[in-house]
Amino acid sequence: MIRFLVPLMVLLAACTTPVRDDAREGTGPITFVDGRDTTADGRVRELVDRWNAQASRRQQVVFVEMPTSTDAHRAQLTARAQDLAGGRGSPDCYDVMAVDMVWTAPFAAAGHLEPLDPAEFDVGRMLPKMVRAAKSPDGRQLWAIPWRGDAGLLYYRKDVLEAEGVEPPKTWNEMRQQAITIARRRGLHGYVGQFRRYEGLIVNMAEAVWAHGGDLERLDAPETKAGVRAVVDGFAEGWIPREARDYDEQASLEAFRSGGALFLRNWPYAGPVLDTPGSQVIDKWGVVALPWPSALGGWNLAVSRCSANQKTARAFIQFLTRDDNQRRMEQLAGWAPTSEALYEEPNLVPRPLRDSLLDARVRRPSPHYDELTGVMQESLHHVLENPGSVDQSLEQLADDLARAAQGR
Repeated sequence: MIRFLVPLMVLLAACTTPVRDDAREGTGPITFVDGRDTTADGRVRELVDRWNAQASRRQQVVFVEMPTSTDAHRAQLTARAQDLAGGRGSPDCYDVMAVDMVWTAPFAAAGHLEPLDPAEFDVGRMLPKMVRAAKSPDGRQLWAIPWRGDAGLLYYRKDVLEAEGVEPPKTWNEMRQQAITIARRRGLHGYVGQFRRYEGLIVNMAEAVWAHGGDLERLDAPETKAGVRAVVDGFAEGWIPREARDYDEQASLEAFRSGGALFLRNWPYAGPVLDTPGSQVIDKWGVVALPWPSALGGWNLAVSRCSANQKTARAFIQFLTRDDNQRRMEQLAGWAPTSEALYEEPNLVPRPLRDSLLDARVRRPSPHYDELTGVMQESLHHVLENPGSVDQSLEQLADDLARAAQGR
């Protein structure tokens, strides 16, 4: 009997012994991928250069910039991750990926990300809402580390409003009135935002809906329909220019930077860009928190499943998210930090950004977010092109979203 038990015990021991994962403790060169560095003076690349200056020759980081469009950025990351699924050590692996907060759950569900230990990154010091957006929908697993927060801001022509003797608007209706009267009198477009058919459209439409007391998860509510109609009417009345239906962040920023608009909705990075050479609004602009709730934006840092040098990847993420580097990126690039302590430092985070970020609302995380946003983009952009279809389109959208939420 004993002679049969011994092999069995050996077999059981082999089955319960943890499999060593060499990639997890692997060190070596890595590739870091982020969106196009639109910060004034290329502050992201500067940050990577600072890591490389202090790191060993074996742990250098190559920085790769993705397209400006967030949808193109996501598509390229997804394609690369799918091509390398199941393999490690490929020179084509994007070891550390900057992922929009709403991409984190879909990327994790697809098996593209390595799980992370919260204690290793001290996420307890970070804004809770940002950390929640980096976890699985049930909150049990951390898949990424919050790197930079984002919340919408309202930029305005300070010189124009001061000359008119009026304060920046505090409601959507006040903005509309100023855009119709003051902007037209001054030969300016009233308001530019991001209304091209991509994720920015969802953000801008959600904010307009929230401004009217609605919610994109209650599409049949009168307040939701009023918010959608407010944008549709803005185009019809002309204070939102027709060309803004093709604007993303960069295009809308350039429209304002060139001196052509009274109001701009954009992210914090836009501020420093407005005072760079070539801008027509240097010393002529001001900024306030959005007069309504912003969509919470932000970018997380994730370790790719294909990375063979994950210890270096995690160390690089720790470097990027250190308080001193977050402070520097806020001061030089206008990025909202994810560290709570930095919001307590006097004169660090501007009041408009602080107010907008702390009041921001989270777009619901979902493993099927790609399906959800695709359906919403198609429907809401159709509404902008067909103003009379608001009721019918929103009713159809409710049915389409119910199917998309189940991955169908």
